[in-house]
Amino acid sequence: MSFKVDFSELDELKNSLKILEEDYNDFLKDFLLEMANRVIAKVKPRTPKITGALRGAWQLGEITGSGKEIAVEINNPMEYADFIEYGHRIVRNGVEVGWYEGRFMLKISIDEIDRQMPLRYERKFVAFCVARGINVN
Repeated sequence: MSFKVDFSELDELKNSLKILEEDYNDFLKDFLLEMANRVIAKVKPRTPKITGALRGAWQLGEITGSGKEIAVEINNPMEYADFIEYGHRIVRNGVEVGWYEGRFMLKISIDEIDRQMPLRYERKFVAFCVARGINVN
């Protein structure tokens, strides 16, 4: 007894995976850069505006890593940014008189975008695959 097995669909899958592998790292970096820009768009209005310097100083840093370990840096080079983000002691004449509560504007913005990322990623990834002629349904 003999039978015939058709592996053409597996070959097609293998070819599709090769195409994805070649472009995926760039796709992921672009996606994370877009998400980081969304964070900046959210953090700026949450940043207290006294002179506008702190609000205007938010910037993207380096994109580092590849594969499973990619990071996008978001920073604010103003020397007092951490104090506004996390809070700080209030000292007058060398005596602590209170505590300034942190605004957590960056943390809140990152958390907000983080909740949206799975759905945004899925949509972008499907479009990424479709643009390469790969059916993901």
